[in-house]
Amino acid sequence: MKAKLVKILDIFLYIITFITVICGAFVLSVTSINPVNLWWAIAPIQTPLGIITYSGVMEYLTFLQTWYWYSIGISAFSIVFGYAIHVRSLKALYELIKASPKALLYSPITFYKTLKNFRDWLFKKIEYLNGESAKWRRFFTIAKSPYSLLRSLGLNPQMAIAVLGVGSTTAVGVGVAEVMEIRSFAGGSAGIYAAPSEYPDEELEKRMAWRKDNPSDNTLRIVLGSTPVELISISDVSVGTAYTGSALPSGKVEAILIEGKLGMSARLEIGEFIFERNTCKTLTLSDINAHKVVIQHNASDGQSISQTVGSNRDLQISGGNFMAKELSTSGGTYDRIWLDTGSLTSTNAKINKLNLSNIVSKGGTCVIRQANIGLLTIQYNTTGNDQDFATKEFQVQSSTKASIWEVNNNIEVLLTEPATQ
Repeated sequence: MKAKLVKILDIFLYIITFITVICGAFVLSVTSINPVNLWWAIAPIQTPLGIITYSGVMEYLTFLQTWYWYSIGISAFSIVFGYAIHVRSLKALYELIKASPKALLYSPITFYKTLKNFRDWLFKKIEYLNGESAKWRRFFTIAKSPYSLLRSLGLNPQMAIAVLGVGSTTAVGVGVAEVMEIRSFAGGSAGIYAAPSEYPDEELEKRMAWRKDNPSDNTLRIVLGSTPVELISISDVSVGTAYTGSALPSGKVEAILIEGKLGMSARLEIGEFIFERNTCKTLTLSDINAHKVVIQHNASDGQSISQTVGSNRDLQISGGNFMAKELSTSGGTYDRIWLDTGSLTSTNAKINKLNLSNIVSKGGTCVIRQANIGLLTIQYNTTGNDQDFATKEFQVQSSTKASIWEVNNNIEVLLTEPATQ
Protein backbone atom coordinates (compact mmCIF):
# COMPACT_ATOMS: atom_id res chain seq x y z
CA MET A 1 0.00 0.00 0.00
CA LYS A 2 2.80 2.34 0.92
CA ALA A 3 4.60 1.58 -2.36
CA LYS A 4 1.44 2.45 -4.32
CA LEU A 5 1.08 5.77 -2.50
CA VAL A 6 4.73 6.60 -3.18
CA LYS A 7 4.22 5.80 -6.86
CA ILE A 8 1.08 7.96 -7.04
CA LEU A 9 2.96 10.78 -5.29
CA ASP A 10 5.82 10.50 -7.79
CA ILE A 11 3.41 10.67 -10.71
CA PHE A 12 1.70 13.71 -9.19
CA LEU A 13 5.06 15.44 -8.63
CA TYR A 14 6.10 14.77 -12.23
CA ILE A 15 2.85 16.28 -13.46
CA ILE A 16 3.49 19.35 -11.30
CA THR A 17 7.04 19.54 -12.66
CA PHE A 18 5.82 19.28 -16.25
CA ILE A 19 3.26 22.05 -15.80
CA THR A 20 5.49 24.46 -13.84
CA VAL A 21 8.55 23.99 -16.06
CA ILE A 22 6.63 24.24 -19.35
CA CYS A 23 4.64 27.29 -18.20
CA GLY A 24 7.69 28.93 -16.65
CA ALA A 25 9.84 28.36 -19.74
CA PHE A 26 7.06 29.63 -22.01
CA VAL A 27 6.48 32.82 -20.01
CA LEU A 28 10.24 33.37 -19.64
CA SER A 29 10.75 33.00 -23.40
CA VAL A 30 7.81 35.21 -24.36
CA THR A 31 8.81 37.91 -21.87
CA SER A 32 12.43 37.92 -23.02
CA ILE A 33 11.78 37.78 -26.77
CA ASN A 34 8.53 39.83 -26.90
CA PRO A 35 7.43 38.23 -30.21
CA VAL A 36 5.21 41.07 -31.45
CA ASN A 37 6.33 40.80 -35.07
CA LEU A 38 5.99 37.02 -35.07
CA TRP A 39 2.47 37.24 -33.67
CA TRP A 40 1.54 39.84 -36.30
CA ALA A 41 2.70 37.43 -39.02
CA ILE A 42 0.61 34.46 -37.83
CA ALA A 43 -2.47 36.10 -36.26
CA PRO A 44 -5.35 35.46 -36.19
CA ILE A 45 -5.58 31.75 -35.41
CA GLN A 46 -8.81 29.87 -36.06
CA THR A 47 -9.58 27.17 -33.48
CA PRO A 48 -12.60 24.90 -32.97
CA LEU A 49 -13.51 27.08 -29.98
CA GLY A 50 -13.21 30.39 -31.82
CA ILE A 51 -10.69 32.91 -33.17
CA ILE A 52 -7.55 33.90 -31.23
CA THR A 53 -7.34 37.57 -32.19
CA TYR A 54 -4.29 39.79 -32.55
CA SER A 55 -5.43 42.38 -29.99
CA GLY A 56 -6.38 39.75 -27.42
CA VAL A 57 -2.87 38.28 -27.34
CA MET A 58 -1.27 41.74 -27.53
CA GLU A 59 -2.92 42.62 -24.23
CA TYR A 60 -1.05 39.76 -22.54
CA LEU A 61 2.24 40.63 -24.27
CA THR A 62 1.87 44.25 -23.15
CA PHE A 63 1.12 43.10 -19.61
CA LEU A 64 4.27 40.94 -19.53
CA GLN A 65 6.40 43.83 -20.78
CA THR A 66 4.86 46.25 -18.29
CA TRP A 67 5.77 43.91 -15.42
CA TYR A 68 8.96 42.67 -17.07
CA TRP A 69 11.13 41.80 -14.06
CA TYR A 70 8.21 40.35 -12.12
CA SER A 71 7.45 38.09 -15.11
CA ILE A 72 11.11 37.04 -15.38
CA GLY A 73 11.36 36.34 -11.64
CA ILE A 74 8.11 34.39 -11.34
CA SER A 75 8.76 32.27 -14.44
CA ALA A 76 12.35 31.50 -13.33
CA PHE A 77 11.08 30.55 -9.86
CA SER A 78 8.45 28.31 -11.48
CA ILE A 79 11.15 26.40 -13.37
CA VAL A 80 13.36 26.03 -10.29
CA PHE A 81 10.39 24.96 -8.17
CA GLY A 82 9.41 22.33 -10.74
CA TYR A 83 12.76 20.60 -10.34
CA ALA A 84 13.27 21.36 -6.65
CA ILE A 85 10.27 19.29 -5.54
CA HIS A 86 12.17 16.17 -6.63
CA VAL A 87 15.13 16.89 -4.36
CA ARG A 88 14.78 14.43 -1.48
CA SER A 89 18.07 15.27 0.23
CA LEU A 90 19.92 18.57 0.17
CA LYS A 91 23.03 16.73 1.29
CA ALA A 92 22.85 14.40 -1.74
CA LEU A 93 22.38 17.42 -4.00
CA TYR A 94 25.43 19.09 -2.45
CA GLU A 95 27.52 15.95 -2.91
CA LEU A 96 26.45 15.72 -6.56
CA ILE A 97 27.48 19.31 -7.21
CA LYS A 98 30.72 18.86 -5.29
CA ALA A 99 31.57 15.70 -7.24
CA SER A 100 31.43 17.41 -10.62
CA PRO A 101 32.99 20.91 -10.34
CA LYS A 102 34.68 20.53 -13.70
CA ALA A 103 31.39 19.85 -15.44
CA LEU A 104 29.88 22.95 -13.86
CA LEU A 105 32.96 24.99 -14.76
CA TYR A 106 32.85 24.01 -18.42
CA SER A 107 29.07 23.88 -18.82
CA PRO A 108 28.81 27.51 -20.12
CA ILE A 109 31.44 26.74 -22.78
CA THR A 110 29.69 23.52 -23.77
CA PHE A 111 26.37 25.33 -23.95
CA TYR A 112 27.88 28.10 -26.10
CA LYS A 113 29.38 25.61 -28.56
CA THR A 114 26.07 23.80 -28.86
CA LEU A 115 24.27 27.11 -29.40
CA LYS A 116 26.85 28.16 -32.01
CA ASN A 117 26.39 24.90 -33.96
CA PHE A 118 22.62 25.37 -33.89
CA ARG A 119 23.02 28.99 -35.06
CA ASP A 120 25.20 27.96 -38.02
CA TRP A 121 22.75 25.22 -39.00
CA LEU A 122 19.80 27.61 -38.78
CA PHE A 123 21.48 30.32 -40.86
CA LYS A 124 22.33 27.81 -43.59
CA LYS A 125 18.68 26.81 -43.79
CA ILE A 126 17.58 30.46 -43.87
CA GLU A 127 20.04 31.30 -46.65
CA TYR A 128 18.82 28.31 -48.65
CA LEU A 129 15.16 29.30 -48.24
CA ASN A 130 15.91 32.93 -49.13
CA GLY A 131 17.63 31.76 -52.31
CA GLU A 132 14.70 29.56 -53.25
CA SER A 133 12.24 32.35 -52.46
CA ALA A 134 14.11 34.76 -54.75
CA LYS A 135 14.07 32.19 -57.58
CA TRP A 136 10.32 31.62 -57.26
CA ARG A 137 9.73 35.38 -57.09
CA ARG A 138 11.66 35.88 -60.34
CA PHE A 139 9.74 33.00 -61.92
CA PHE A 140 6.33 34.53 -61.14
CA THR A 141 7.52 38.02 -62.14
CA ILE A 142 8.64 36.71 -65.54
CA ALA A 143 5.43 34.71 -65.93
CA LYS A 144 3.34 37.76 -65.13
CA SER A 145 5.25 40.27 -67.27
CA PRO A 146 3.17 39.96 -70.51
CA TYR A 147 -0.07 40.38 -68.58
CA SER A 148 1.26 43.44 -66.69
CA LEU A 149 2.50 45.01 -69.93
CA LEU A 150 -0.90 44.67 -71.59
CA ARG A 151 -2.66 46.08 -68.51
CA SER A 152 -0.28 49.07 -68.48
CA LEU A 153 -1.21 49.76 -72.13
CA GLY A 154 -4.83 50.26 -71.04
CA LEU A 155 -6.36 46.86 -71.72
CA ASN A 156 -8.86 45.56 -69.18
CA PRO A 157 -8.14 42.15 -67.55
CA GLN A 158 -10.47 40.24 -69.89
CA MET A 159 -8.94 41.77 -73.03
CA ALA A 160 -5.39 41.17 -71.77
CA ILE A 161 -6.18 37.50 -71.13
CA ALA A 162 -7.78 37.18 -74.56
CA VAL A 163 -4.63 38.56 -76.21
CA LEU A 164 -2.40 36.17 -74.29
CA GLY A 165 -4.45 33.16 -75.32
CA VAL A 166 -7.27 30.85 -74.29
CA GLY A 167 -7.75 27.43 -72.70
CA SER A 168 -5.05 26.22 -70.34
CA THR A 169 -2.86 29.24 -71.10
CA THR A 170 -5.61 31.52 -69.85
CA ALA A 171 -5.95 29.55 -66.63
CA VAL A 172 -2.20 29.79 -65.98
CA GLY A 173 -2.17 33.51 -66.78
CA VAL A 174 -5.04 34.24 -64.42
CA GLY A 175 -3.45 32.13 -61.67
CA VAL A 176 -0.13 33.94 -61.97
CA ALA A 177 -1.84 37.34 -61.97
CA GLU A 178 -3.70 36.44 -58.80
CA VAL A 179 -0.52 35.23 -57.07
CA MET A 180 1.39 38.40 -57.93
CA GLU A 181 -1.46 40.88 -57.34
CA ILE A 182 -0.48 43.84 -55.17
CA ARG A 183 -3.17 45.59 -53.17
CA SER A 184 -3.72 49.18 -54.30
CA PHE A 185 -6.28 51.96 -54.01
CA ALA A 186 -6.77 52.17 -57.78
CA GLY A 187 -7.23 48.40 -57.90
CA GLY A 188 -10.15 48.59 -55.48
CA SER A 189 -8.38 46.74 -52.69
CA ALA A 190 -9.60 47.02 -49.11
CA GLY A 191 -7.09 48.15 -46.50
CA ILE A 192 -5.84 51.14 -44.53
CA TYR A 193 -4.25 53.80 -46.74
CA ALA A 194 -2.10 56.64 -45.44
CA ALA A 195 -3.02 59.30 -47.98
CA PRO A 196 -1.57 60.05 -50.43
CA SER A 197 0.01 56.57 -50.76
CA GLU A 198 -1.51 54.36 -53.45
CA TYR A 199 -0.71 51.26 -51.40
CA PRO A 200 -1.93 50.15 -47.95
CA ASP A 201 0.27 51.27 -45.05
CA GLU A 202 1.72 48.23 -43.28
CA GLU A 203 2.48 50.11 -40.07
CA LEU A 204 -1.05 51.49 -39.81
CA GLU A 205 -2.57 48.10 -40.56
CA LYS A 206 -0.36 46.57 -37.89
CA ARG A 207 -1.19 49.26 -35.32
CA MET A 208 -4.91 48.99 -36.01
CA ALA A 209 -4.85 45.16 -36.25
CA TRP A 210 -6.49 45.15 -39.68
CA ARG A 211 -7.76 41.63 -40.52
CA LYS A 212 -6.14 40.34 -37.32
CA ASP A 213 -9.07 40.78 -34.95
CA ASN A 214 -11.59 40.39 -37.77
CA PRO A 215 -10.17 38.20 -40.57
CA SER A 216 -13.03 39.13 -42.91
CA ASP A 217 -12.50 42.91 -42.51
CA ASN A 218 -13.09 44.50 -45.90
CA THR A 219 -13.01 48.17 -44.93
CA LEU A 220 -11.61 50.85 -47.24
CA ARG A 221 -10.05 53.33 -44.82
CA ILE A 222 -8.19 56.49 -45.82
CA VAL A 223 -6.11 58.09 -43.07
CA LEU A 224 -5.13 61.63 -44.00
CA GLY A 225 -1.93 63.24 -42.78
CA SER A 226 -0.22 66.60 -43.17
CA THR A 227 0.32 66.22 -46.96
CA PRO A 228 -2.47 67.90 -48.96
CA VAL A 229 -4.13 65.80 -51.67
CA GLU A 230 -5.41 67.18 -54.96
CA LEU A 231 -8.21 64.64 -55.49
CA ILE A 232 -9.76 61.67 -53.73
CA SER A 233 -12.43 59.92 -55.77
CA ILE A 234 -14.46 56.82 -54.94
CA SER A 235 -17.18 55.76 -57.35
CA ASP A 236 -19.26 52.82 -58.56
CA VAL A 237 -18.90 50.70 -55.41
CA SER A 238 -21.18 48.70 -53.09
CA VAL A 239 -20.80 49.09 -49.34
CA GLY A 240 -22.07 47.53 -46.11
CA THR A 241 -24.57 44.71 -46.57
CA ALA A 242 -25.36 45.79 -50.11
CA TYR A 243 -23.77 42.65 -51.52
CA THR A 244 -24.08 38.98 -50.61
CA GLY A 245 -21.92 37.70 -47.74
CA SER A 246 -20.99 41.10 -46.33
CA ALA A 247 -21.56 42.62 -42.89
CA LEU A 248 -20.54 45.79 -41.13
CA PRO A 249 -17.45 45.41 -38.92
CA SER A 250 -18.30 44.53 -35.32
CA GLY A 251 -19.31 47.57 -33.28
CA LYS A 252 -19.63 49.90 -36.29
CA VAL A 253 -22.88 51.51 -37.43
CA GLU A 254 -21.70 53.72 -40.33
CA ALA A 255 -21.36 52.31 -43.82
CA ILE A 256 -19.83 55.61 -45.02
CA LEU A 257 -18.03 57.85 -42.53
CA ILE A 258 -16.26 61.08 -43.51
CA GLU A 259 -14.97 62.85 -40.40
CA GLY A 260 -12.39 65.05 -38.72
CA LYS A 261 -11.28 64.62 -35.12
CA LEU A 262 -14.10 64.84 -32.59
CA GLY A 263 -13.28 67.16 -29.69
CA MET A 264 -10.00 68.35 -31.23
CA SER A 265 -9.01 71.12 -33.62
CA ALA A 266 -7.94 68.71 -36.39
CA ARG A 267 -10.66 68.89 -39.04
CA LEU A 268 -11.08 67.97 -42.66
CA GLU A 269 -10.37 70.93 -44.94
CA ILE A 270 -11.89 70.38 -48.38
CA GLY A 271 -12.01 72.74 -51.34
CA GLU A 272 -14.93 71.00 -53.06
CA PHE A 273 -16.90 67.99 -51.82
CA ILE A 274 -19.36 66.29 -54.17
CA PHE A 275 -21.65 63.62 -52.70
CA GLU A 276 -23.94 62.46 -55.48
CA ARG A 277 -26.00 59.51 -56.76
CA ASN A 278 -25.44 57.59 -53.53
CA THR A 279 -27.85 55.33 -51.66
CA CYS A 280 -27.89 55.53 -47.85
CA LYS A 281 -29.91 54.10 -45.00
CA THR A 282 -29.69 57.53 -43.36
CA LEU A 283 -27.59 60.59 -44.26
CA THR A 284 -26.50 63.02 -41.54
CA LEU A 285 -24.42 66.20 -41.89
CA SER A 286 -23.16 67.92 -38.73
CA ASP A 287 -20.40 70.22 -37.46
CA ILE A 288 -19.62 71.55 -40.94
CA ASN A 289 -18.42 75.05 -41.80
CA ALA A 290 -18.91 75.72 -45.51
CA HIS A 291 -18.86 78.71 -47.81
CA LYS A 292 -21.59 77.36 -50.08
CA VAL A 293 -23.91 74.35 -49.69
CA VAL A 294 -25.93 73.03 -52.61
CA ILE A 295 -28.60 70.42 -51.76
CA GLN A 296 -30.73 69.46 -54.73
CA HIS A 297 -32.67 66.65 -56.41
CA ASN A 298 -32.48 64.29 -53.42
CA ALA A 299 -35.17 61.74 -52.54
CA SER A 300 -35.50 60.74 -48.89
CA ASP A 301 -37.82 58.90 -46.53
CA GLY A 302 -38.26 62.02 -44.40
CA GLN A 303 -35.92 65.01 -44.39
CA SER A 304 -34.86 67.84 -42.08
CA ILE A 305 -32.60 70.48 -43.61
CA SER A 306 -31.52 73.24 -41.22
CA GLN A 307 -30.06 76.19 -43.13
CA THR A 308 -27.84 77.87 -40.55
CA VAL A 309 -26.10 80.95 -41.87
CA GLY A 310 -22.35 81.22 -41.31
CA SER A 311 -19.59 83.57 -42.43
CA ASN A 312 -17.11 81.14 -43.93
CA ARG A 313 -14.88 82.18 -46.81
CA ASP A 314 -14.58 80.24 -50.05
CA LEU A 315 -11.88 77.59 -49.93
CA GLN A 316 -9.44 75.95 -52.31
CA ILE A 317 -6.42 73.86 -51.27
CA SER A 318 -2.88 74.40 -52.56
CA GLY A 319 0.25 72.42 -51.73
CA GLY A 320 2.86 73.37 -54.31
CA ASN A 321 5.42 70.83 -55.45
CA PHE A 322 4.74 68.51 -52.52
CA MET A 323 0.99 68.24 -53.00
CA ALA A 324 -0.13 64.69 -53.75
CA LYS A 325 -1.91 64.27 -57.08
CA GLU A 326 -4.79 61.89 -56.50
CA LEU A 327 -6.26 58.76 -55.01
CA SER A 328 -8.93 57.40 -57.29
CA THR A 329 -10.81 54.11 -57.48
CA SER A 330 -13.83 52.94 -59.43
CA GLY A 331 -15.65 49.68 -58.83
CA GLY A 332 -15.38 47.34 -55.87
CA THR A 333 -17.14 46.05 -52.78
CA TYR A 334 -16.37 47.06 -49.17
CA ASP A 335 -18.01 46.48 -45.82
CA ARG A 336 -17.27 50.13 -44.94
CA ILE A 337 -15.75 53.36 -46.30
CA TRP A 338 -14.01 55.50 -43.70
CA LEU A 339 -12.01 58.70 -44.31
CA ASP A 340 -10.57 60.51 -41.29
CA THR A 341 -7.69 62.62 -39.95
CA GLY A 342 -5.90 59.72 -38.23
CA SER A 343 -3.37 60.79 -35.62
CA LEU A 344 -3.62 64.52 -36.38
CA THR A 345 -4.75 66.50 -33.35
CA SER A 346 -4.24 70.19 -34.19
CA THR A 347 -3.50 70.29 -37.94
CA ASN A 348 -6.23 70.10 -40.55
CA ALA A 349 -6.11 67.34 -43.17
CA LYS A 350 -6.46 68.95 -46.61
CA ILE A 351 -8.12 67.75 -49.82
CA ASN A 352 -8.74 70.04 -52.77
CA LYS A 353 -11.54 67.88 -54.19
CA LEU A 354 -13.38 64.92 -52.66
CA ASN A 355 -15.80 63.02 -54.87
CA LEU A 356 -18.07 60.19 -53.67
CA SER A 357 -20.34 59.07 -56.49
CA ASN A 358 -22.64 56.16 -57.34
CA ILE A 359 -22.14 54.31 -54.06
CA VAL A 360 -24.84 51.87 -52.97
CA SER A 361 -24.72 51.30 -49.22
CA LYS A 362 -26.95 49.18 -47.01
CA GLY A 363 -27.12 48.17 -43.35
CA GLY A 364 -25.29 51.24 -42.05
CA THR A 365 -25.60 55.00 -41.99
CA CYS A 366 -23.84 57.72 -44.01
CA VAL A 367 -22.21 60.43 -41.86
CA ILE A 368 -20.29 63.60 -42.79
CA ARG A 369 -18.92 65.73 -39.92
CA GLN A 370 -16.10 67.90 -38.54
CA ALA A 371 -15.18 69.54 -41.84
CA ASN A 372 -14.42 72.97 -43.34
CA ILE A 373 -15.57 73.02 -46.97
CA GLY A 374 -15.50 75.58 -49.79
CA LEU A 375 -18.32 74.11 -51.89
CA LEU A 376 -20.42 71.20 -50.63
CA THR A 377 -22.77 69.59 -53.13
CA ILE A 378 -25.32 66.96 -52.05
CA GLN A 379 -27.36 65.87 -55.04
CA TYR A 380 -29.30 63.03 -56.64
CA ASN A 381 -29.04 60.81 -53.54
CA THR A 382 -31.59 58.30 -52.28
CA THR A 383 -31.92 58.05 -48.49
CA GLY A 384 -34.32 55.98 -46.38
CA ASN A 385 -35.22 52.60 -44.97
CA ASP A 386 -38.38 52.50 -42.83
CA GLN A 387 -41.13 54.09 -44.97
CA ASP A 388 -41.86 56.67 -42.28
CA PHE A 389 -41.57 60.40 -42.96
CA ALA A 390 -41.49 61.14 -39.22
CA THR A 391 -38.00 59.69 -38.72
CA LYS A 392 -36.24 62.29 -40.96
CA GLU A 393 -33.61 59.99 -42.37
CA PHE A 394 -31.90 62.78 -44.33
CA GLN A 395 -30.73 65.37 -41.82
CA VAL A 396 -28.68 68.52 -42.16
CA GLN A 397 -28.25 69.52 -38.55
CA SER A 398 -28.08 73.11 -37.30
CA SER A 399 -24.34 72.75 -36.60
CA THR A 400 -23.87 72.80 -40.39
CA LYS A 401 -23.27 76.42 -41.36
CA ALA A 402 -22.79 78.12 -44.73
CA SER A 403 -22.60 81.64 -46.12
CA ILE A 404 -24.65 80.60 -49.17
CA TRP A 405 -27.42 77.99 -49.29
CA GLU A 406 -29.06 76.55 -52.41
CA VAL A 407 -31.75 74.02 -51.50
CA ASN A 408 -34.24 72.94 -54.15
CA ASN A 409 -36.15 70.01 -55.65
CA ASN A 410 -35.65 67.68 -52.68
CA ILE A 411 -38.63 65.35 -52.25
CA GLU A 412 -39.89 62.92 -49.61
CA VAL A 413 -40.70 59.40 -50.80
CA LEU A 414 -41.52 56.24 -48.84
CA LEU A 415 -38.40 54.10 -49.19
CA THR A 416 -36.81 50.84 -48.09
CA GLU A 417 -33.17 49.85 -48.38
CA PRO A 418 -32.07 48.40 -51.73
CA ALA A 419 -32.04 44.66 -52.31
CA THR A 420 -28.80 42.82 -51.62
CA GLN A 421 -26.86 42.49 -54.88
